[in-house]
Amino acid sequence: MLKRHWLWLGAGLLCVSGTLVYQLAAQQVAPPATPVRPSAVRNIAVVDIEYIFKNHLRFKQEMSALRSEAAAVEQWAQREQESLKALAEQLKDHQPGSSTYNQIDDTLVKRQKDFEAEVIKKRKEFLLREAKLHYATYQEIVNEIQYLAAANGIVMVLRFNGQEVDPNSPDDVLRYINQLIVYKAPELDLTPIVLQRLNARAQSATTSASTNSLPVVPSQGGYPRPTTPGTLR
Repeated sequence: MLKRHWLWLGAGLLCVSGTLVYQLAAQQVAPPATPVRPSAVRNIAVVDIEYIFKNHLRFKQEMSALRSEAAAVEQWAQREQESLKALAEQLKDHQPGSSTYNQIDDTLVKRQKDFEAEVIKKRKEFLLREAKLHYATYQEIVNEIQYLAAANGIVMVLRFNGQEVDPNSPDDVLRYINQLIVYKAPELDLTPIVLQRLNARAQSATTSASTNSLPVVPSQGGYPRPTTPGTLR
């Protein structure tokens, strides 16, 4: 009876040993697992809004006209200040409390108040006009991006700054480090075609309908901008 027990125990150990050897061999022969790679994202694009603003023909023209008006108002303000200063000098020629002195002083006070009120009014007007110009231009850019995205199956457009980084400028370095997009494939950049379409529209509004000149894509900026829109439509 004891002999049969040892025989049964020995057979069991052989079975367990064989199973372990088979499992170890299978682990050694099995190829390593293939790493899971995320599927490529093909429906995301990027755009450099700041670059478009800097090279938007109509925006630049309207900003130039606005600055010219502001410069004219600045010249008027300087002339008015000189006139008020000359009027204040006249007070020295008259006795304080005299009718002439009081008349000049009243005129000076009134003109000074009117001048300050007009300066504040003009400043608010220019700030509002500049803000509206930026808003209208930004909406125009966004509408163009939305059109291109819808036409090409793009579901998300991210903003980035493609300006060259000056390593000697702390602000540039900080902007470069904090940017959200670390890398982008060139074909994901909508900036060239958006700018091309906007400038073509601006040129068509200022030139005759018979002129079929190609839209100009400015070359300034921190990186080259291709003139071909690629597969986008």
